[in-house]
Amino acid sequence: MKNVISRRNTKMGVFAMMLIGALAFFAVGAIRNVSAAEKSHIPPPIPESKIAGLESLQNGFTAIAQRIEPSVVMIKVEKKVQAVDMSPGINNMFPNFPDFGFPGIQQTPQTYLQQAAGSGVVIRSDGWILTNDHVVSNATKVTVYFQDGRQMEGTVRRDFRSDIAVIHVNANDLTPAEFANSDKLKVGQWAAAFGAPYELSNTMTLGIVSALHRQTAIQEGPVGRFYPSLIQTDAAINPGNSGGPLVDVHGRVIGIDVAINSPNGGSVGIGFAIPSNRAIAIANDLINNGKVVRGYLGVAPVALTPLQRQQYGVPEGGALIEQVSDNTPASRAGLQVEDVVLKIDGKPVKNDVSLRDIIANTPPGTRISLLVRRNGKDIMLYATLGKLPEELSTGEPVASANPNKLGLKVETVTPQIAQSYNLSNISSGVVVTAVQSGSPADQIGIQPGDVITRINQDYIHNKSQYDAAVSNLKSGQNVTMVVKRADMTMMVTTQLP
Repeated sequence: MKNVISRRNTKMGVFAMMLIGALAFFAVGAIRNVSAAEKSHIPPPIPESKIAGLESLQNGFTAIAQRIEPSVVMIKVEKKVQAVDMSPGINNMFPNFPDFGFPGIQQTPQTYLQQAAGSGVVIRSDGWILTNDHVVSNATKVTVYFQDGRQMEGTVRRDFRSDIAVIHVNANDLTPAEFANSDKLKVGQWAAAFGAPYELSNTMTLGIVSALHRQTAIQEGPVGRFYPSLIQTDAAINPGNSGGPLVDVHGRVIGIDVAINSPNGGSVGIGFAIPSNRAIAIANDLINNGKVVRGYLGVAPVALTPLQRQQYGVPEGGALIEQVSDNTPASRAGLQVEDVVLKIDGKPVKNDVSLRDIIANTPPGTRISLLVRRNGKDIMLYATLGKLPEELSTGEPVASANPNKLGLKVETVTPQIAQSYNLSNISSGVVVTAVQSGSPADQIGIQPGDVITRINQDYIHNKSQYDAAVSNLKSGQNVTMVVKRADMTMMVTTQLP
């Protein structure tokens, strides 16, 4: 009986196939007849002269893809994570069930295998691949997928601070990408992003360089990363693009895709990339030394606003010192908040990013000279750089402003108050004793225990000087204050409401 059923199914299958084939034949015939009948109504081809420019542009984009794609990889990682299993036990699902010793709630931490994917770009033929640190951080297994179909497991070297990592695989015939000089980028240049968004490998998206020198901090669990200078692009970047290259019209890498600004997690035309010069410098350190060792000064520099340039007499260049940490090369050299650093070892300091790069790229132990503008005069200071502490976190400067509008209560620093607030080595200024909830001061992060020592370049030694300094401040005015908190001195600026 089984054989009969089998044969019948076979015959019916053949019949069905024949029927489908016949229908397809007639359908094709019908399409051909329609096409022939309406052929005279089809618009004439577009003259080549009309689309020559578009074809040339299209061929250019195709050439970009053909050049860079052999160097672009997809990266898959496995991570072990621990979580508490809160699934209900049998007694919770069936309250009236006899108790046989089954637990109601399982709260023992369980280890799970988490999988994720990102992108990368080959930088050396002997097996070195560049990607983001957040793509491979804490991975127990890293697998690299190449365009030619090969899959290789790799080992990782990471630098958390820069969000750059390198992967090494056992290969000697990889196709490295060419890197461009990201310092020469201009807004409006074409930019193409490559990678594996949502694990869709060999994906290309197109846009322009939308902006340069974007600064942002991104929180990642209990810690965060500070990105001092990012390329902004409207080339679509999505989850999985991280670590992939952003390239120019020559197919050269100008940045490493790192993040998006999006309310829903997808691309809205605001993507960011780490400039290629920074990325390749970190990668070379990781390859050659196994880690990145940075010089350390102990300051937080910021870019000067047009108003501050006028205020400090610095028409161009320079970096404004916003905070100085105690017991650092900066404090020992005599650097102060509101100093404007113009040159380091005779090299012009263009902005805050320039200062950070010069210091970070100078070996610890090096003695440097700093040309500083202070109170309208140029002075020379000397500092011996230290080594950047591994655990150093990025502090967020607070802002400040006006007495009653701020919602602040302050008192002159006395020995008794200094002891109450644990203000070691502070003998003058005013200490914040209370902050009104919801006030401007509360919203900008001023805290009890903060010590205010200067307002708009006027030194504050006591409460009467504080009251006098703020009594003349007007709504809409920009106010600069110097605030000391713990072992850090900070300059904060705000506009009064």
